[in-house]
Amino acid sequence: MGKIAVVGTGPYGLIMLDHLVQKYTNAEELEILAFDPAGPGGQVWSTKQDGAVLMNSVMEHVTLFAEHPLIKSSERPSLYEWSKQQAPDFIKQYVEENQEEFLTQAASLKRNDCCQRRFYGLYQQWFILNLKSNLPENISLTFYQEEVEDLIVEEQITIIAKENHLVDRVILATGHADNELTETEQQLQTFAKEQQLTYQPPKNPAKVSLENILPQEDVILRGLGLSFFDYVALLTKHWGGTFIEEAGELLYQPSGKEGKMILGSGRGLPYHARPVNEKLAGEDAQPQILTDERIQQFQPGEAAEFFDLLKKEAELVYYEKKLADTSIDIAEFLTAYRKEDRNDVLDRFQVPEELRWNWDALVNPGKEVEAQDFPAFVPSYMDNDIKEAEKGNLSGAVAAALDAMKELQMPVHKMIDQRAFTAKEYWEELWGDYDPTYGFLTVGPPVLRMKQLAALTKAGIAIFLAPNMEVEGVEDCFVAFSKQNNQVTYKAKHLIEARLPTTSYRRTLNPLIRALKDRGYLAPDIVEFDGEKHESGALRVERSTHRIIDQQNQTLDNLYCYGAPLAGFDWLNASSPRPKNADRIFQVANQIVQTIYQQ
Repeated sequence: MGKIAVVGTGPYGLIMLDHLVQKYTNAEELEILAFDPAGPGGQVWSTKQDGAVLMNSVMEHVTLFAEHPLIKSSERPSLYEWSKQQAPDFIKQYVEENQEEFLTQAASLKRNDCCQRRFYGLYQQWFILNLKSNLPENISLTFYQEEVEDLIVEEQITIIAKENHLVDRVILATGHADNELTETEQQLQTFAKEQQLTYQPPKNPAKVSLENILPQEDVILRGLGLSFFDYVALLTKHWGGTFIEEAGELLYQPSGKEGKMILGSGRGLPYHARPVNEKLAGEDAQPQILTDERIQQFQPGEAAEFFDLLKKEAELVYYEKKLADTSIDIAEFLTAYRKEDRNDVLDRFQVPEELRWNWDALVNPGKEVEAQDFPAFVPSYMDNDIKEAEKGNLSGAVAAALDAMKELQMPVHKMIDQRAFTAKEYWEELWGDYDPTYGFLTVGPPVLRMKQLAALTKAGIAIFLAPNMEVEGVEDCFVAFSKQNNQVTYKAKHLIEARLPTTSYRRTLNPLIRALKDRGYLAPDIVEFDGEKHESGALRVERSTHRIIDQQNQTLDNLYCYGAPLAGFDWLNASSPRPKNADRIFQVANQIVQTIYQQ
């Protein structure tokens, strides 16, 4: 078969390595090369990062192993299973830094805990060692902890690193990258340098130093998603404060070094907390309406109906829980609700208004709140969100519905695969509407993080702006305000863009991607409709094979891409795959490997 190289060994690169090994049935020798300057796990999951940064998924629901019919599941453990089975011996043998802390975690972590991000990094280091130690005799795997600088794509591909390597196929799994600054970001950075202030552009929070934030200095954070919660944890650790529980409530005990956190975003509210997990691995919601047969019936132009039915799937889960203690015949109600108009069914079964599902209340909870009242509204929003999340994703009606929405990803993937969206629907209704709504409702922080934020707000440290946050450089400081209430302003010497860099073909600073662009190998993914072209930020690849399409519109048969560089093309391609599940991440890896082995 020859040689295959995987560039990048974060979770997606490791999954690809495993698929290359498990799917190989040829008797010929196969040589696999893997490259990553940060080592197995890449930069995001570095075992040297701050322990304050947590995963957002519970350990029960994280794995790098796809199901394998011929290998015992104990040999392909989830993150939680590994922590109890293989982790102690691995940590004792291979880990020196923070060894005792890691051993304590392995012993104490529970299946529904969110572990430190660096602990998942250990799992990834073990994963590649385990893979190498169980290779068939005709397969070799060599890891190079070095950066790939360039590729020369001909009949074979020359990899330019510390040494040159000639291979037959290359799979790019390069992960997230920093970007060139936008014009606005550059203006803010220039202002910060001139005034000796701090401006932190979008970046992985675990890689950001907070040492220049002195005691009692305020900080403006723009963005209230997952990266924001990482900054909350890192800032409170930097200040030296602690969280304590009194009478069942989490409180913040300040150190005296705290400044204020001035917080805001477009929506003005933090993402909904993830429900407390009550599900075992494999207990995922299944579609009741959007079956394979029903999805195959959709034609371009019917996206509105599809997304309406997708929302109805979540509503069914809600009503099954919410109406359980009423006199309503649940089975009869759900049968009617699947097939008929919502309001007709709700009226016929006399469901009270206060029990009816309300999307607007979840997606736009502050819609009716006046701008001057918004900061006082946020604590009540967080308290209610915590209360609903703590009911659990099997017991709580709202929690179960949102968890079902999170899990029902495959119908969307199938619609994309069968090209059932028009280009306009794909751009506006999937990426413009459903994707951000899905993120806000289902891809939020653990409940603990929301409780910590609520405690900081109660302590007067976290201060929220009304929606539509704006930040300007004025005189010798940054000034933050809401466009809805620009009379209320806050000044600070430090401004942090609390979000990760977006995937951007044009602005990426990844040196390999830039080199391949210069050679003409990489082109931008474009969505075209109504006479206009829209760049998604992703690289251009074939949907069915993930082979790269170059700037001459030619498919490169020996160059593939997988993971973060395709965000905006592949939906939800930065999530962690779940065990005992036909996860899309595994499907795409299998798709690429099968294409390679069939050539």
